[in-house]
Amino acid sequence: MNKTTLALSFIALTAAAQAGDYYPMPVQKQVVPAPECSLQWFLGASGGYLTDYDEPMYHLQFGAEKVCKSACCTHGFYLELGYTESDEDYGRIVLSDIDFDITSDAEIIPLTLNYKYECYWMDKFNWYIGAGAGVAFTDLEVSAGPLDESDDETVFYAQIFTGLSYNFTEHFEIFGGARYIYMDDPDLTGFSDFDDTASIDGDVLLELGLRWNF
Repeated sequence: MNKTTLALSFIALTAAAQAGDYYPMPVQKQVVPAPECSLQWFLGASGGYLTDYDEPMYHLQFGAEKVCKSACCTHGFYLELGYTESDEDYGRIVLSDIDFDITSDAEIIPLTLNYKYECYWMDKFNWYIGAGAGVAFTDLEVSAGPLDESDDETVFYAQIFTGLSYNFTEHFEIFGGARYIYMDDPDLTGFSDFDDTASIDGDVLLELGLRWNF
């Protein structure tokens, strides 16, 4: 066997040995980065009309939304303080030759903790739904001639709501929608005939408002 044949045989044996020892490259797992989320605080205010109570109602809001860049929906929690009032005149009556007016003045101030789920709809419009629960502080004053009596009570209060919002800028938006209100009727001592004037249970509020995000 000549030197050329020996050299070729050696090369063939070396290649075969290397082919038998195969070490695959490790496969790296693809790491999906977590969405970039932040807590966005906001202040809000709204005004609306109670369709059954036939009075305006106003609200102030303060809370925060969890906003993620890769998500089209947000989750928000906020405190809300509301206010509405009603003045009723029941006319004049004559008692023992004395004639006088009977009037009532009622105030309702709800304080609630609310959850809002808001999603992108189109362009700069979003839609939202939510619910809240808390208490309502009620106060009723009844006047009948020289007599002037008042009473107050704190009762359970809840609401569900839905609507649309429009983002003028990253920090400023307006919204409009409707709320359905559930409220326990106050038990005002001595005013059973006037309790309805201090309750908005089952009413619907149509409202417009604005929010400032910071």
